Amino acid sequence: MGMPQFMPSSWVRYAIDYDGDGRIDLWNSEADVIGSVANYFVGHGWQPGLRTHYPVRLAPEAQMDALLAPDILPSFSADSFAAKGALPMHGGLSHPGKFALIELQNGDPARPGNEPEYVAGTENFYVITRYNWSSYYAMSVIDLGQEVMLAMRG
Repeated sequence: MGMPQFMPSSWVRYAIDYDGDGRIDLWNSEADVIGSVANYFVGHGWQPGLRTHYPVRLAPEAQMDALLAPDILPSFSADSFAAKGALPMHGGLSHPGKFALIELQNGDPARPGNEPEYVAGTENFYVITRYNWSSYYAMSVIDLGQEVMLAMRG
């Protein structure tokens, strides 16, 4: 329902009057929409300041079946992730929570340049997938958010 396409149960649980006009309007109030989606994320465990993902380097001997088995559910500490051959980059080894190895297909993997990409998804990446159960959706939201932030900084 409305701009965020909330299910009725999400409306009841997470929709808020963020603009303070005395009513929740997810059709016409951008403030209510943004506030309600943020409230949804918080209700599903969003942790302010926590990154959504880290680039990952895979060792040739990476245990891909074990790493991909939990799908998008963060299940590995940084140490166990690395022990299975997935090394989170750019400070990921000091991440205090769990990781999921996120595989992003890029078309037919047999064609050069179409190899899958991988990232180390955190709990916040997982929260985004509670809104839409797709790692592609989550990465699109993250990428769009980064572009908006860069544009606003001017």
